Amino acid sequence: MTPVTYDQSDIIAPSSPLDGPLDGPTVIATVSCHHPDTTVCRVAGSVDLLTAPVLAGKLSDVLHEGRPHFVIDLSAVALLDAIGLQIVVEALGSCEVDGHLAIVVDPCSATFTRPDITALGEVIDVHHDLGGALRACAQASISPGGRHRAAATG
Repeated sequence: MTPVTYDQSDIIAPSSPLDGPLDGPTVIATVSCHHPDTTVCRVAGSVDLLTAPVLAGKLSDVLHEGRPHFVIDLSAVALLDAIGLQIVVEALGSCEVDGHLAIVVDPCSATFTRPDITALGEVIDVHHDLGGALRACAQASISPGGRHRAAATG
């Protein structure tokens, strides 16, 4: 497990064992803690077949830091292909999340189609802004045993 540095952007690029970093798409992940029990990972760039496994490893490292709630902000992602999304979601599914797991997407972005957002919403709590995701994490009760959604407030 790699130690996570907070409030620092990491340029995540796939690498070749022989040549070092590959030329091509990269993804930038910035990890921060807005609240003592919530970690936010802002992602920008391209999440595709090449970069998604590296990003998934970074997300796994962040999840193992011990904060119960986790928000992935994908609102600045320029490219997110289906395979990249699948790899990231599978990586999150394999991690033990004790609290609330949320994703932020920009509904006006061409990166996400309505079916993408609907499919994501069946697996993970989807929000259209970071504030909404952070409020959902604050409302979620912490219960061991995996991912859950915040209770609806009326």
